[in-house]
Amino acid sequence: MDKLQTAIAELSNSNPDIRELALDKIGTLKPDNALEIIVPFLSDPDLEVRGTAACNLGDIGDIRTVSYLIESARQDPEERVRSEALSALENYRSPEILKCLIDEVYREKRARRPRQIVAQQLQYYNDEKAVDGLIILLLEDEDVYVRIFAADSLLVLNRPRLLEVWQEALEDESTYVIEIANKAIFQLQNSQELIETG
Repeated sequence: MDKLQTAIAELSNSNPDIRELALDKIGTLKPDNALEIIVPFLSDPDLEVRGTAACNLGDIGDIRTVSYLIESARQDPEERVRSEALSALENYRSPEILKCLIDEVYREKRARRPRQIVAQQLQYYNDEKAVDGLIILLLEDEDVYVRIFAADSLLVLNRPRLLEVWQEALEDESTYVIEIANKAIFQLQNSQELIETG
């Protein structure tokens, strides 16, 4: 039996660890029907298996996975699974993904990881909605490790309307956030001077 057939056979094993390893093998082998093989495991009773399925969907490079990953990010009851689904979306770009990331900003806060992932990915969207979401994460999130990611991403999307936001961020308890805020303000002031002298 070849590697793919072995992995497919292992997916029906009652041991969740074996199902996880089999999903990883399929994610590595990337057969043409990888999507059809992996998607059912987003509903597996075991949360680790669901997380592994989401992770491997991100790795197979098939744009059709996006709708499944968004659904998993929105609906799965476990934060760890949702984090894997959000993380897997990093390989893709679409208005639907942006909406999913923005929705996550407004979701009731529980675990740190989903918010960190969102803060990191919003930098890929040069869109005012992404900027607004990052402002909320930077100025309102109580978790410094989320604010750090938000500051980094907002620096990538830096624009004149953020000057007041950065000035407010200078009050942050994190020296790293303050450092990024200073850098951003310096960039904005420099570009303004160039416009005025140009």
